[in-house]
Amino acid sequence: MASRTSNTLTLIATAAASAILTLQVWQSGATAFTTSVVAVLAGTNIAWTADTLRRAYTGHTVTCPRAGCTVQISMTGTTPDEQTRLTAIAFDHSRHGENH
Repeated sequence: MASRTSNTLTLIATAAASAILTLQVWQSGATAFTTSVVAVLAGTNIAWTADTLRRAYTGHTVTCPRAGCTVQISMTGTTPDEQTRLTAIAFDHSRHGENH
């Protein structure tokens, strides 16, 4: 895992690149709608990067091992007993249903 400093720099660089891209689109004479779409996508990219970094340091995610099942359980600030219980739910497909 990379250091917190390098991850912070990654987040700052992502935000800066997203802002520059949005500014360049706006200055190129693109429509307000196009510029807005680029800004939203850039913001989404920043949020995704921040969430990925947050998860790397604050929590643990377990997923159902069954092919095609999309269940993921993210654990942050949980006790070891609660982690064991939630991990059991994620790994036992019958406990979280056939709809996933």
